[in-house]
Amino acid sequence: MDPDLKILSYIGMNSYEELFSDIPKGIRCNIDSIGKGKSEMEVILNSEEVGSKNALNMKIFLGLGAYERYIPASIQNIIMRNEFITSYTPYQAEISQGMLQALFEYQSIISDLTGMEVTNSSMYDGPSGLGEAVRMAHRINGNKTILLPQNIRINHLQVIVTYITGLNMKLKFYPTLEDGTIDLEKLTEMVDSEVSSIITYNPSNYGTIDPGVTRIREIKINALHIAYYDPISLALIKSPGDYDADIAVGEGQQLGISLSYGGPYLGLFSFKEKYVRKSPGRLIGETVDRKGKKAFVMTLQTREQHIRRDKAMSNICTNQALLAIASTAYLSILGNKGLKWVATKSMENVNKTISEMKKVPYVKPYNFKNPFFTDFIIDVGSRSQFMMQHLEEKNILGGFRAKDALYSVDSSKKNAVFFASTEMRNQNEMEYLKNAMEVME
Repeated sequence: MDPDLKILSYIGMNSYEELFSDIPKGIRCNIDSIGKGKSEMEVILNSEEVGSKNALNMKIFLGLGAYERYIPASIQNIIMRNEFITSYTPYQAEISQGMLQALFEYQSIISDLTGMEVTNSSMYDGPSGLGEAVRMAHRINGNKTILLPQNIRINHLQVIVTYITGLNMKLKFYPTLEDGTIDLEKLTEMVDSEVSSIITYNPSNYGTIDPGVTRIREIKINALHIAYYDPISLALIKSPGDYDADIAVGEGQQLGISLSYGGPYLGLFSFKEKYVRKSPGRLIGETVDRKGKKAFVMTLQTREQHIRRDKAMSNICTNQALLAIASTAYLSILGNKGLKWVATKSMENVNKTISEMKKVPYVKPYNFKNPFFTDFIIDVGSRSQFMMQHLEEKNILGGFRAKDALYSVDSSKKNAVFFASTEMRNQNEMEYLKNAMEVME
């Protein structure tokens, strides 16, 4: 006899149907609904959908630097190991070989992803990495003018302003085209021998892919090109190393790190090898011990904890070790093929989401030449002020006014609202979003 039937018989029942007879059929989960041959992500999402009958899950259609992406279950298992989660910082580096090797692998894998020569062992988050990048550029060339896009994110600008306080540096904003990409002609006119750094975004701050970043090397003169990138997008588009960026900065939250109400996150920071002695943060190097065995060390330690403060490259005194390991596990588990699937699925879902939104009478999509990657904007007319509140009441996180997120938007975007769509979204959720927006008409 089937062991399960023996148990049922023991408690005086003859079938599973009888066991669950007190649960109304309308709210029961059909065990066969999961089916066979499903991926881990599909099974988890199916379970969450069933669980939503008890407590609703927020449907997340918002990005702007923090995205709901699927995190393989194995990642949590890896970073919860005692040797990782209890290790704060390797002050006695020679006895922290496991942590040092893990961070060395992180540096290697991010360098491969970005096509850059050197990666440090992480910054606090993307924006703080951007602040460190402009200071690094100033240390290298001594110039004091920073060129940044006029539609830069407000929170990024605030961090940069904080980081350059006391350096007597100047910010100049270069124009962007209608779709948010670089206006190369106008930018070229602004570049002179006094410019310290040029900051670019790919995808742009409107969410579109920006081919203009590949042309910066032709116009930068003495300036350093600081490329802010989306790590997932690099599975499909050119990496900062491909277009000769000097410093590459990104937010690593998408690489196996949960949203966590806004942090802690992970700053990805890479650069050309010739600038290594002007770089902030930690670097882990590979060497051999006195017996000739492979060993890992903290090297080129130009941090205030190890040298006189006035000679330090930065006052950052640690790194996001645990989250760096999480991102390493994420990229290793997905591999090239998996990362490309995530990126492709995200772009596919963006197009599907926009297609659903087009069915709402008052929504006007922007017909840009360059495609969106994960973030995108639509025009919702005068309803933009009430968008977030209404959708939140419908259990949807999404709809953030562009003029509240970006330093400057042109007049044609005064009613623009940001949304995002990752590989986690499905057709039912997109239709639910569309229906919720229709109610506002």
